[in-house]
Amino acid sequence: MPYYVFAWIGAVASGLIVITAKLTSKHSISNPWLFNLLLVLVTLLFSLPPALMYKAGIPIDWTPIIFAAIFSTLFNIFWIFSTYALDVSTLTPLFNIRGIFAVLIGSLFLNESFTQSQLIYVAVIVIVGMFVSMDEKFSLRSFFNRSIGVAILTMLFLTLSGSFIKISLEKNSLWTNNIWIAIINALFLIPTFPLFRKELKKLNVRHILPIGAMGIFSTITEFSANVAYGVNIGITSLIMNTPVSMILAFLFSVFAPKLLEKHSLKIYAIRFAATAIMIYCTVQLTK
Repeated sequence: MPYYVFAWIGAVASGLIVITAKLTSKHSISNPWLFNLLLVLVTLLFSLPPALMYKAGIPIDWTPIIFAAIFSTLFNIFWIFSTYALDVSTLTPLFNIRGIFAVLIGSLFLNESFTQSQLIYVAVIVIVGMFVSMDEKFSLRSFFNRSIGVAILTMLFLTLSGSFIKISLEKNSLWTNNIWIAIINALFLIPTFPLFRKELKKLNVRHILPIGAMGIFSTITEFSANVAYGVNIGITSLIMNTPVSMILAFLFSVFAPKLLEKHSLKIYAIRFAATAIMIYCTVQLTK
């Protein structure tokens, strides 16, 4: 198949992860700490077969792996809490804020230059980003709340985790890196056990199936995206940036409004327009 088919498969699977996570938070698992446990364990389970296949071993350099795992753990926790608190069509566009953090980290710690044009794109992302949280009240104050703050920290932790993964891959193989981050993530959950201990007895298929589906979608996303990136980075990046989860959320609002979220067409038009501008600016930042 052409690389762009793999890219679209990866984009759709990635969008399904977000949709499944939101549906799970609304209709299946009420405790976000239990959700976090199940997600981390499923990630570890799905990481084991390829890690064994590609002969993952003991890391040569532990430091970046440990830091990557710390920020990966924080990302998982904050992302899950953001998923419970925010609409899909609000949270998804905020992932573009990673571009701002990536530029700032490169400028502060990697001696990369910060150009005037990049500053303009950063300003546009910040300003336009305020519109993705707009609801029927049409108030920009909706952006300045705790849930949005948590979501922005989520993007910071994701960027930091990715930065340390990049450093780690200079000395450690991909699957050595992946499996040890997954193992350390699971170990970091031990102190959170009291927060979901009582609910472990209530676990059933209704809780496990959506998390398993997320693991499958994650595996499909990673495989398909890697195949596509191996052929063409630019076009693949554009396709992977397509807000598939937002499109699916909009369709849910039309055909099954009680399942996910429901807003007027005007609100969705504003959110999609803001997202398109953020994606464009993010692409320009990463050039």
